[in-house]
Amino acid sequence: MPSYAYIGCRTSQRRGARGRGIKVFRIDAPGVWHLVQTLASSQENPSWLTLNAAATRLYAIHGDGDRISVYQRNSQSGELRWLSDQTTGPANRHPDLDPLRRNNPVHAVLTPDEKYVLIANHEAGNIACLAVENADALSPPLAFTPIAGRPAAVGAAKNLSRPHEIIFAPDQQHFAVPVQGRDAGMGLDMLQIYRFQQGEVIKTDEVRLADGSWPRHVDFHPSGRWLYCLTELGNTLCVFDYDASRGSLSLKQTLSSLPDGWEERSDASEVEVHRSGRFLYAANRGHDSIGIFSIDQQHGTLTATGWVNCGGKTPRFTAFSPEGTCFYSANEDADTLCEFHVDAGSGMLTASGMIIPAESPTCICFV
Repeated sequence: MPSYAYIGCRTSQRRGARGRGIKVFRIDAPGVWHLVQTLASSQENPSWLTLNAAATRLYAIHGDGDRISVYQRNSQSGELRWLSDQTTGPANRHPDLDPLRRNNPVHAVLTPDEKYVLIANHEAGNIACLAVENADALSPPLAFTPIAGRPAAVGAAKNLSRPHEIIFAPDQQHFAVPVQGRDAGMGLDMLQIYRFQQGEVIKTDEVRLADGSWPRHVDFHPSGRWLYCLTELGNTLCVFDYDASRGSLSLKQTLSSLPDGWEERSDASEVEVHRSGRFLYAANRGHDSIGIFSIDQQHGTLTATGWVNCGGKTPRFTAFSPEGTCFYSANEDADTLCEFHVDAGSGMLTASGMIIPAESPTCICFV
C-alpha cells in the first residue's frame, strides 16, 4: 500500500513566496514519489497542516491570515477536497502591530480526544480553542487564552507575547507553548506549560528565557522526562526536566544550535527528537544546516555530534518518515525537500540524492 506526503507552503506576494497550494505526493516505495495533486487555496499561505488520527481530515491554517480550512482526504487516491473554513479569531488591535498580518496563526493541533483544535495565533497573542463540530466543520473559537507581555502604562493598550507552537506531552494531559517576546507589543520570551481539561486551558508553569532569544519550536522526549526548546534568534537549545505530574519545567542545559566559530546571521527554525529517543536534530536558517545531537539516556542532556548541509537554502521545517529511517528538510528558499538517510547507530544524516520540487515549502505531513 502506498503512503502519502502533504506539503504546506507560502503563496503570498507579500512574503515573496512561490507556492501554488498544498501538494500531495504518493510514495510507492522508498525514494519513489509521484505528485498527484496541487490544490490551490482560496486563502493565502496554507502554511501549517494537521491530520486527524484516522487521516480522513486535514486542517490547514493560513499564515498572515485569520482562517483555518478543513479538507476531506480520499483514502484511495490521497487527494484532498475542500469542505469548509472558519475564523481563528479577531486581530489584536494593539497600535504597534502590523494590521496586514491579521492574527497570523502559525500552528494548530488536535487535542488527544480530537474534540477540539488549538491554534497559536502569533500576531494576536493568544491560543484559540475551536470545537470539532462534525467531520466537515469547526466551530467559531469557543475561547481565547491571552498571553501577556510586559506591564503597560495606565490607559495604554495591553501588551502581548506571541505563541509559536503547541505540542502535547506524551502524558497527553499537558502541552508546551514556546512564546516569543517581540518588540511590537513589548512581549516576553518564555516557555509555558498548560493543562487541557474538558475544553479549558489552564497554565501550570512558565519559565522566562533570555530576552531577544525568541523561543520558536519544542519537542518532548518519547519517555516524557525531558523537553527541548529551540530559540530562533538566540540559536540555542534549552533542555528542561519535565514533571508530568505537576506540569512543570526545570532548565538544566543551554547550548548553541550552531558550530563554534559561526558569526554570521542565522535563525534557528525546527527541532525534532528521533522516535528512538537517542538523537535530536535542529535546523539552522542562514547556516543552512541540520545540527545533530546525541541525547544522554540517563539525564536527557545533549552533546553535539555534527552538522550537515540542509541540501538547499533556508530549512524552515523538518520531518522524519513514519518509520524514522529518513529525514526531510523543507528548504523554503530553494523550493525543495531534501531527503537524508538516518544512521540508526550514530544518528548521522547522509543525503540520499533525492530532491523533491516543492515551491516555498513550510510543512510536511505523512500518512
